[in-house]
Amino acid sequence: MARHDLQVPFAEKNEVKQLGARWDADKKVWYVPDGVDTAAFQRWLPEVNIRASRYYVAETSRPCWKCAEQTRVYGFLLPAGHEVLEYIYEGDPDEDSDDDVQAWLNDPESGRWTPVESPTFIHYIGYISPTVCKRAQALTRHFRIDFSRTTQSSYWMNHCEHCGMKQGDFEMHHEPHGAFFPVTEEEAKRIVIYAVDEEFEASCEINSQSIMYIGFGESNSGSGAELIKWMRQA
Repeated sequence: MARHDLQVPFAEKNEVKQLGARWDADKKVWYVPDGVDTAAFQRWLPEVNIRASRYYVAETSRPCWKCAEQTRVYGFLLPAGHEVLEYIYEGDPDEDSDDDVQAWLNDPESGRWTPVESPTFIHYIGYISPTVCKRAQALTRHFRIDFSRTTQSSYWMNHCEHCGMKQGDFEMHHEPHGAFFPVTEEEAKRIVIYAVDEEFEASCEINSQSIMYIGFGESNSGSGAELIKWMRQA
C-alpha cells in the first residue's frame, strides 16, 4: 500500500504523530507510511471529490523528457455517469455573514454529488482508495505518490522506467497530443485500457470541461464514448 499524505493543522500534529503518522521534512507534510491502516486518519485525508461504480486503468507510452527513452505511463479513465462533489452556495453571499458562509463550508452536508455525462481522465490525484491503489501497484511500480515542485503538492505521478525521472501530469493531461489528451483516432488507439468492475474514489483536480470532447478535422467532432471505443481494451 502506498503512503498517504495528510492535511494536518499545526495544532493537531501531536495527535497524528501519536497515531503513527510521520513527518516528511523535504515535502513539509505529514503522511501515513506504507503498511499502516488509514482508518484512524480519515479526518486528515484529502476529501474524496470524485467517484464511480467502475473505472479503467489507462496505459500508453511517451518519450521521457529527460532521457528521451520511451516509457509507459498510466492514468485513470472514468466512464460516463461518474460523479463529482460540488459545492454550490444557495444563500446570498452579499447579505449573509462570514460566519454563515463559513458554517456552510464546514457542514459535511453542503456538498452534493453530481453525475457527469461524459467520460474523463483525471489528474493531479492526491488520494485514491486502497482498493484502487492495489490495482495500480499490481500493474507498475513507476506510478506512485511523489512531490511536485511545480504544484508544490504530492500526487500520483508517473516515473520513467529507465532513468526514474518524474513525468508530471500537466503535459500529459492538459496539452493537446499529450499521452492522455489524444486529438485523433490514431492517438486514441495508442491507449490501452483495463476495465475494473470495482468502485472508484479519489481526491483530484476536477476538469469537467474535459479533454474528452475533441475535434477531428475542421467540421467533425467526436464524443468521449467514441474515444473509448477507439482505445484498445486489454
